[in-house]
Amino acid sequence: MRVAGRLVLLLLLVVVLVMVVPTTPAQAAVTTSSPRITYVALGNSLGFGLWDFSRGGYVYRYGAMLATDTGATVSLINLSVPGWTSSELLNALRTSWTFRLSVASARVVTWDIGGNDLLRARDRYIAGTCGGLDNQQCLRDAVTTFANNWSAIVREIVRLRGGRPTVYRTMDLYYPFVAQDAARGRLSVLLPYLKQTNDIINSTGCGVRTAQVYRAFNGSYTAPLQPALYLSFDGYHPNATGHAVIAGQLRALGYEPAVVVPTLCP
Repeated sequence: MRVAGRLVLLLLLVVVLVMVVPTTPAQAAVTTSSPRITYVALGNSLGFGLWDFSRGGYVYRYGAMLATDTGATVSLINLSVPGWTSSELLNALRTSWTFRLSVASARVVTWDIGGNDLLRARDRYIAGTCGGLDNQQCLRDAVTTFANNWSAIVREIVRLRGGRPTVYRTMDLYYPFVAQDAARGRLSVLLPYLKQTNDIINSTGCGVRTAQVYRAFNGSYTAPLQPALYLSFDGYHPNATGHAVIAGQLRALGYEPAVVVPTLCP
């Protein structure tokens, strides 16, 4: 979702949440050597938790799960910015010392990105201004740009961690417009571009584990479901239930850290 410039600047402030919970049996090696974990979240309005008024989004829910499951004290730095595309996240990782130092210090890093890349192209397709003889050129360009940015984002995160044990977690994209696009006969055109994007995310490698959010929200690509129960009033962002599902999908991946040599990550 697009937000006003002033709001974006305010949201760039680092939000730090320290959670202390009673010690429980550790479920992963992430806390073997340290009872304190820095968790950095990167992303767009999903990571920011827009419209989840009860718990502040999947990031805060996952941070609480991390603390409960490992018995560690979790320091959460949420750097998610509503409206951001993959290009904007990549630029921040390359140029912002807040982002670079935060990621460098993090034992756990999550990120969600790409939804706005496709949303903007979808808007142009619907308006008939996408380009190409089939009015789909901007969709193809969006996937190509995302693919290049995604690889670069992963490289930057891994390089900033410098081969230290890190829990790298991301997620693929759900599709909130199944009902609308099916009713107007455009789902068969638009959904394949989402699948291409998710295929890129799901083939990341480099020690990154991917939560299957599309499957949880939409089911299959051949007979996709409209995830109405998981969406807020705007029909796009997750509601509290949707954020809880995303956090649960991340939790299901466990907390085993990866040790990735930056030069070996393409």
